[in-house]
Amino acid sequence: MESAAGLFSHLQNPIYIINSQTMLLEPCEEGYKKKTKVYEKDAPPFIADHPPQEIIQQSCLYFLSSYEGRKISTKSLTNIRHKPPIVIDPVTGVYFFSTHSDTNDQNRWLSLQHLRGYESSANNTTLVTLSGNIEVTLPTSRKSFIQQYLKASHLFCRTQFNFDEIREKTEPAYTVESQASRLIFLEYLNRIERDHK
Repeated sequence: MESAAGLFSHLQNPIYIINSQTMLLEPCEEGYKKKTKVYEKDAPPFIADHPPQEIIQQSCLYFLSSYEGRKISTKSLTNIRHKPPIVIDPVTGVYFFSTHSDTNDQNRWLSLQHLRGYESSANNTTLVTLSGNIEVTLPTSRKSFIQQYLKASHLFCRTQFNFDEIREKTEPAYTVESQASRLIFLEYLNRIERDHK
């Protein structure tokens, strides 16, 4: 059952809204209606009455932007154009990335913060481990999955750099140690990305 905190409740047909506990949106069907299997941390999966892409779009609106606006921001910060990751809520650090194009019915959306591991699985799929040791098989190759994961990590770092700059300007006592750490991490991600091209 969908929690009240996870619903855009003023709509006629309430829609699930992504939150910091959301780990994965997986497409499914009931009858001929497209729906979403939602995985949340420390809770059993449940079915939401809207497809994943609609949930993504409405969640962006709930957090004061549009889906297109989030994609434009990603492109501006990272120059990522193909299957871009997006920030759902920058305040609580909710970043999501897709397994396929957002027009593909097989597309899944995953939370960056809840990914704990991944490995190759049978038939060119990827087995991912989410918070709580939840394992789910995704219909995408490990190589493709890693590329999407790295894009999301890149976006996370760039966004944090922006927050660091703001804090440097507004908080005299703020140091740049965390920014330096992120620069090192970003270089590490860039090396991994080059190795997997």
